[in-house]
Amino acid sequence: MLYGICSDIHSNATAFEAVLQSMRENGVERRVCLGDIVGYGVDTDECVNLVKENMDVCLIGNHDSVAVRYESSAGFNPYAKQAIEWTQKNLSKESVTYIRSLPYIQEENDICFVHASPLSPADWVYVTDLEDALNAFDHFSERYCFVGHTHSPVIIASRPLAIPKILDEYEYVIANTERLLVNVGSVGQPRDRDPRACWCLLDTETKCVRLIRVEYDIRETQNRMKKQGMPSFLIDRLSVGR
Repeated sequence: MLYGICSDIHSNATAFEAVLQSMRENGVERRVCLGDIVGYGVDTDECVNLVKENMDVCLIGNHDSVAVRYESSAGFNPYAKQAIEWTQKNLSKESVTYIRSLPYIQEENDICFVHASPLSPADWVYVTDLEDALNAFDHFSERYCFVGHTHSPVIIASRPLAIPKILDEYEYVIANTERLLVNVGSVGQPRDRDPRACWCLLDTETKCVRLIRVEYDIRETQNRMKKQGMPSFLIDRLSVGR
């Protein structure tokens, strides 16, 4: 089975459409979104509809949760808060209903999918270092766990009685004794100094995981954000992937 796994679309329809096209070109058979469909960008309902039409599985992310008023935006920085308050005003009732139907975590075929971490999925725990990774590995039993949330793609491998290892490569074939924790990066707002959209291809037959970067028209997204009065910080960061 070829899985296409993406996360953190953040209301960037241009980037998401480019990722969907890349998934089609790579023969993806099952598509998974790990959440944060909305927030930061201005293509709210469009991205929700694209998810509904194209994803086989979708989870809820922290920005989605705030957008549908499951929790407050008190913990957001001023830019994210401004964007999510705009989203709350512009999200359709149909989109709210859809987002509220989404689960926090899902397991299938020896794979765990979650937005932030399998350690308390609804608390949006970040996995940013090896200690976080150790905690995450302790909270899923499957061979693979795919996460988003940090907007920075990375593959972390764990073997019995060994400390997890952060891998330098973006393509990796899992060994017989290994388990993988994979951050699939971000579709709509990468933060690893690479502005291209990112998604992950998993081949369950060859046991190969590959992080794929996709070019998209960043200016097109930025122009729509400018028209809606989004903060210049959120607009400018798209060009530099930070």
